[in-house]
Amino acid sequence: MKHKVYYFVGFFQSILLKLAFPVFKLFTTKEKGCVIGVSEMAKMIFLIGNIIPDAKTVCLDENKFFNLNYDYRISKVNKYLYAIKRVIYGPILLAYLSNKYDVFIYLWSTGFLLDRDFDYRFLSKKNRKIVTIFVGDDIRSPVKLGELLKELEYDGFLEYVGAANPHYLTSDYEERKKRIAELSDKYSDICFSLPVDQASYLKSKQYFLPFAYDRHDFNRNDAKFLNIKKVKVLHAPSNPLVKGTPLVRAAVKKLQEDGYDFEYKELIDVPNQQVLSELRDSHVVLNQFYAFAPGVFGIEAMANHCAVLMSADFNIETELPQSAKGAWLITGYWQIYDNLKFLLDHPSEIKKFADTGYEFALNNYSYENASESIMNVFTENGIDL
Repeated sequence: MKHKVYYFVGFFQSILLKLAFPVFKLFTTKEKGCVIGVSEMAKMIFLIGNIIPDAKTVCLDENKFFNLNYDYRISKVNKYLYAIKRVIYGPILLAYLSNKYDVFIYLWSTGFLLDRDFDYRFLSKKNRKIVTIFVGDDIRSPVKLGELLKELEYDGFLEYVGAANPHYLTSDYEERKKRIAELSDKYSDICFSLPVDQASYLKSKQYFLPFAYDRHDFNRNDAKFLNIKKVKVLHAPSNPLVKGTPLVRAAVKKLQEDGYDFEYKELIDVPNQQVLSELRDSHVVLNQFYAFAPGVFGIEAMANHCAVLMSADFNIETELPQSAKGAWLITGYWQIYDNLKFLLDHPSEIKKFADTGYEFALNNYSYENASESIMNVFTENGIDL
């Protein structure tokens, strides 16, 4: 029954899109720029929209951790009203924007229509350029990741997430990831992803997407490292199972039992602004311990002058900038206790990692540097904005 309803909704949206497009064509003129949307993950739509010239941002699926401004959005104040708006507004908005712009950037695995396949096919027929950005589980295959972890002889979050959500390890879920990869390979002019951390079925070339951080939000605070009376350690997981929170808690407890006196703060399910506020006077950040890339929180922590412990490893995920050496203390899930203990025993090392991490983030992830990196990929692939 669910599949029949989903098919009916998709069919309805596709008809609405085809009917609306020629109507908007009557009074809409082309403009320079691009469109980026539609599901917000780690404020990537907002940030990328700030670094690509003349970009229009669309958020039809909000993220609860962020309260940001977009050019076009749907609020989730009322879930029933939201559902109706999502079904009707999505295809109408795509019909309007596809008359104005030639480049569409997709984030996550959704579309203006509930089935992105309809978006891709429509835009392809209209000769619009399609850029797809994958940032995690939107493309990551549990089977492919499992094969990688077995090869590396590493543990991962697969079994833990699977225990909490059995669908994650089903053949249906895996087939969904195959289909998303196939659609991207078929229709995308450019694909941004991480081939190791986001192990997938993608066959096309994958480009590295630098996280973008406003230079005005970089916060170097040398004063917090002067005469440290108590080291402040912060952990703020968006998903405790995926980020390794049980292991973090075990390491923190063991250090406390061993007599180490430090402040440990854990933030879960709180707004991003609160997390950023805590980062500004934290000394050490425990990020995530199963991933091979820094993630958004890792970059935010370095940009706020913190020493970061995380499993991100440029020796494994070779798409990461090689200048990352020393920017954080590479910490596997089995090394949290030892590496945090090392920093507590050697407080001067905390500032060294914080300094190096700050400079690395500034040189690679500021708006200006991130924009240059992305625009070079666009130029390389013949997309002129």
